[in-house]
Order: sequence, then C-alpha cells, then structure tokens
Amino acid sequence: MYTCYAGPARFRSPFDCVRHLYAVGGCRMLFHGANITVMREAPAFSIYMLTFTGVRRRLTPPGRTEPPLSADLVAGGVAGLASWSSTMPIDVVKSRLQSDGPVHLASPGTGQLASRYTGVVDCVVRSWRAEGISVFFRGMTVTSMRAFPTNAVILVVYVNVLRLLDG
Repeated sequence: MYTCYAGPARFRSPFDCVRHLYAVGGCRMLFHGANITVMREAPAFSIYMLTFTGVRRRLTPPGRTEPPLSADLVAGGVAGLASWSSTMPIDVVKSRLQSDGPVHLASPGTGQLASRYTGVVDCVVRSWRAEGISVFFRGMTVTSMRAFPTNAVILVVYVNVLRLLDG
C-alpha cells in the first residue's frame, strides 16, 4: 500500500509559482519539460484519432453513414485506452523530468544548482535500474479507469460539434 503526502503548500498562488520558477531558472524554467511533452503528444494524438476513426467505422452498421451514439461512445473509450496504453512510459518519464527541479548539490557551500536527471535517456535508464520495467506503467489502472469514460464523452461531443458546424 502506498501513501501519498503532498506536504505543506509551497506557493501561495499560481502567480507565486511562476515568480519562483522565473527566479530560479528564467524563462527557460517556465517551459521545463515542453520538449518531452511534445514527444508524448504527437504519437498520443495520432493513435487517439486513428483508433477512434477505425473503431467508429467498424461499429457503423452497413448502409448507414453515421454510427449510433453507442458506437461513438465505445470508439472514444477505446481510443483513450489505446492512446494512454501506448504512451504511458513516456508520460512517466515526462512527469519525472518536469518534477525534477533544481536541487542543491551534495557538496555543501558550492551554491550550485543541479537536477537529478541529465535528460530523457538518463531518466529512463536510472528509473529502470532503480525500479524495474514496471515503473513505466505505474498508475495505468487508474488512468484506464478514467480514460475510457472521459474520452468516450469527449469524442462524442467532438463529433457532434463538427456536425453542427458543418450545418
């Protein structure tokens, strides 16, 4: 059983957090982890929309141009599961890198700041060595429980908004 303790609040507001990040690392710190986020999002959304479209087509009854609502719900849920299942490892690495803020080095008195990881590959290797392959799928059960209903609804809304806009 794991216990999560967030600890005392570090910032008074989102603006206080931004001020702190800027003071620690300038503008670059405000975009810490943006590269790996793009590395996750590009394949995630490709898999997401391709899965949705494919499942939706398969569930459309012959002779109909549009699937029933139930087919869209299933296609959206399956798309969410497929997307998260395939990108969970990189999401774990992304989260670790983004939460890896500057920390004081072990040698006291240097005043220098450093991060725990030197980059994506270092994070993957060190995480794997310390915790095994399962570290990259930690949280997958809870994510799946959220992904299916959330994406089912999101993609039904998406399809219906597109229909309304096409008029």
